[in-house]
Amino acid sequence: MKKTLSFLILFVATLIFAQEAKEGKWVLKLNATQLLDFATFPTVQFSVERKLNPYFSINTEAGFQVYDLHKVDSTVLKSRGFKTNLEGRFYISKFFHKRTKSNRNEPFVGLQFFYRKDQTTDVLFYYDKSNVQNNYLENIYRDYFGLKTTALGVNITLGNQFSFGKSKKFILEPYGGFGFLNRKIKNTHLQFDETKHEIDSENQDLFRNNNLEKYSGRDGNVFFGLRIGYVL
Repeated sequence: MKKTLSFLILFVATLIFAQEAKEGKWVLKLNATQLLDFATFPTVQFSVERKLNPYFSINTEAGFQVYDLHKVDSTVLKSRGFKTNLEGRFYISKFFHKRTKSNRNEPFVGLQFFYRKDQTTDVLFYYDKSNVQNNYLENIYRDYFGLKTTALGVNITLGNQFSFGKSKKFILEPYGGFGFLNRKIKNTHLQFDETKHEIDSENQDLFRNNNLEKYSGRDGNVFFGLRIGYVL
């Protein structure tokens, strides 16, 4: 009888420990903002967060491009891309209030390293500089060209993890941040010549103005977004 009771206690304790070890340790999230990323390129992007302890966690994220938001009439390169990032997080409120259990909202700061790579067909509208005085609006050229970009950088992230529902399993995670990146741009089949031509800003898409090779290099980075997740 004692052996049976001891076995039952050990079995129940094991189940409880296993449940506690899993509770709140893993969070699976979908990045809703990346589905409509006009600034770079859209991706179906998922992340997994692992809580190392009540105050620190690691968030890894990756996604692939499966569609294109910018439609063009000609194809030089087929659109495809990949994004990934690794972020270390510090949950501020928990730490300063010495809490181990999560509230309905938990603000955090983080350090994020990211990488992205893509290729697509872009279009540039321009006119001859020599025609500026000769009604150049009737002589606008449309130039389809191949675009390949890679970017590597680091960000400071700020956000809040809101949980809702009775079980507090579902979460919303608005986030934002700033940092810097190093971007490399390569153009192919480009007819535009900066010494002879001028970009037509009236027809050019705002998000596609900086896709020429001359814009390669270091730059600032500001971002915001929203993730939707579930605590496993």
